[in-house]
Amino acid sequence: MHRASRGVSLVLAIAAAVWCGTAAAQPLYKDSPVLAGAVADGTLPPVAERLPRTPLLVQPVEEIGRYGGSWRMGMIGNGDALLIYRTVGYEHLVRWDPAWRRVVPNIAQSFEVNADATEFTFRLRPGMRWSDGHPFTAADVLFWYEDVLTDPDLSPRHMGWMSSGGEVGRVTAPDPHTVRFVFRTPHSTFLARLASAYDTKGPTDFPRHALARFHPRHNPDGIAGEIAAAGVRTAAELFRLKAHVDHYVSSTAAMLRRPVEAGAQSLAAEPVPTLAAWVIDRWEDGQPPRFVLRRNPYYWKIDPAGQQLPYVDELVVQHVDKPAGLRALVEQGRIDMQTRNIQASIPRDALPAILEAGGYRTFRTLSAENNTLALGLNLTHRDPAKRALFGERAFRVALSQAVDRAAIVAGVFGGDGEAYQPAPRPESRFYHERLARQHLAYDPAAAGAALDALGLARRDAEGFRLRPDGERVGFEILVRSDRARFVEIATLAAADWRAIGIDARVTARERGVVNHAREEIAFDMTTAATDGGIDPLIEPHPFMPATDDSVFGLAWVHWLEGRGSGLAETPPEPVLRQIDLYRRIRQTMDPDEQVRLMHGILDIAADEFFLIGFSLPPAGYGLVREDFRNVPSFMMDAWIYPTPGPTNPFQYFFAR
Repeated sequence: MHRASRGVSLVLAIAAAVWCGTAAAQPLYKDSPVLAGAVADGTLPPVAERLPRTPLLVQPVEEIGRYGGSWRMGMIGNGDALLIYRTVGYEHLVRWDPAWRRVVPNIAQSFEVNADATEFTFRLRPGMRWSDGHPFTAADVLFWYEDVLTDPDLSPRHMGWMSSGGEVGRVTAPDPHTVRFVFRTPHSTFLARLASAYDTKGPTDFPRHALARFHPRHNPDGIAGEIAAAGVRTAAELFRLKAHVDHYVSSTAAMLRRPVEAGAQSLAAEPVPTLAAWVIDRWEDGQPPRFVLRRNPYYWKIDPAGQQLPYVDELVVQHVDKPAGLRALVEQGRIDMQTRNIQASIPRDALPAILEAGGYRTFRTLSAENNTLALGLNLTHRDPAKRALFGERAFRVALSQAVDRAAIVAGVFGGDGEAYQPAPRPESRFYHERLARQHLAYDPAAAGAALDALGLARRDAEGFRLRPDGERVGFEILVRSDRARFVEIATLAAADWRAIGIDARVTARERGVVNHAREEIAFDMTTAATDGGIDPLIEPHPFMPATDDSVFGLAWVHWLEGRGSGLAETPPEPVLRQIDLYRRIRQTMDPDEQVRLMHGILDIAADEFFLIGFSLPPAGYGLVREDFRNVPSFMMDAWIYPTPGPTNPFQYFFAR
């Protein structure tokens, strides 16, 4: 058995058990004064009865905090609920430690891994409860596995982290406080994947007692009435609404998990319980409208003084339409602490005045993204002529050589940044010099010569190059319209490409349109995810076909995942070698061997040159009020380390 992580969990469990033992003799557990009335009148049990047998002991960043206050944040548009997930909802069986060095127990009080990484056993915390006081047990995890993950209507494609050897892993529950994940082949990255963020909710997000009534298998006689009451068309729509399956959706109906009445001034949320520190309670109309989250009276973490966390009683998430709306909230002093969208909404040169006027300070962040923008041609295009041209590595290299990155860094980022291709960052143990630095020099003459050599020297009356079939050499760059900097960079790159005779055009569309084009593999070029800057073992998709974010080879991804879409294609030999190397990574527990194999994948990525990048993301920042404490002075900014979740926001507090 692999027990290193279990040892960490035992230390935490013993520390917590000491508090529990002491609490039996003396009332050392404490909770927020806002709960005192409910305890006094008997509607809420005393705090010692609300905590599990082994609550998780958390060491504050700076000091033991005090209770009270309302923490204000702001989210943008109807696709920004990741703000709440990353701040509040990051409560998995295991989680990353604040330094992003190791996986530690969380909802699970301990875990064990067998020798070949095919079996992972998690011990749950006896006495742990959902936010409504109902016990949390292994039955809730089984409900997720049996009725959500393996239901094709609710999970059309299984999440990659739950698959190994081409099969979805099995989940069993030997007893109410034990769950076991079993895979057909070794899955050495499973713990890290389980600790990381994922797009849809996972094993600890589905309270069976609250959600079973919305699932046809558990409520066959009443499901039609539930569908009608919710105003949806199908049982799958009903369950997805009530469970808020997708983390990112932030429309009012999705956040409240219920229909929205027009003209309402305040709407209560569907009372679906959670294991998080705060629970979405209601929506309130206003300028702007806002969602209010109240503290979870059954939250299962404590500080060294025996105080039940969180310290802050209430979260208020203000819902604006555009980045300018978030900036206005900051300028009005209506944001207390936030990382998400701050850098995109407030230029660095505007910070000094905002800091002075609003009583703010900044904290540093380092993006784990590998690039400010990565663009990928569709190498599996349905148009044979475009497929042939896009598949020429020399064509992709010429595009890269034609980009004036110095001008882009100066114009878009005020000179803050350096030219860089999509590759692990220099701070990463996976840094790959050739992948990161190749084809960066601005050399339009060399690019033009390469295009001539490809048989594209002939031009039309407007100066655009022609293919051998007489059609213009050109492509559409499909970009999300809510990413202003992506549009700006892509527009500058398109101008550089037009300067060498390529008819490149930028089309900005809303997120849903872009996602649909990717699902149908119906695009020329689009933006690729720029993850994997720190840990490509967990985020390999910029460097090989691995997920739907591998935009350069989506038909190969369909083949890899065995989708019956009719779009799947067998990858070429270099990509098949990458897939085999990644299979071997998942089969070994040796970290040095994993690094060696990953470098083999990156070698092939450098040979193939799948994506075109522009620059390293500059150093980032978040904003926090001067009286808001226990916020680290530095934190990584990443998706798989869902900033600021691993820094334990439940221990932030107001020093007022």
